[in-house]
Amino acid sequence: MKWIVLLLIIAGVAGYFTRPDEAAMRAGADAVLSDPQNVSQGFESLGATLAGDRSYDNYYVAAKYNVTLDGQPVVTCWGAFKQVQCNRAPDTRTGG
Repeated sequence: MKWIVLLLIIAGVAGYFTRPDEAAMRAGADAVLSDPQNVSQGFESLGATLAGDRSYDNYYVAAKYNVTLDGQPVVTCWGAFKQVQCNRAPDTRTGG
């Protein structure tokens, strides 16, 4: 049991010091926005780039970055251990 607690503490400290900063998360979100899969995503990406709201949330060992347009999420990114994973949110207005 001591080893598990020790490993969790080590992982938490490592996560704290290797959490991606806002610039890295923004770059990941911009990469997703600059690669639309269809015309609708292209217009959505343009709108999110020009008028979208961006937020960076720090969870100490991980980070979350959101890009929203009119209150709807467009891109959501999670980051930990210097890695960033960004995904385009499904468009709830068109059902997919």
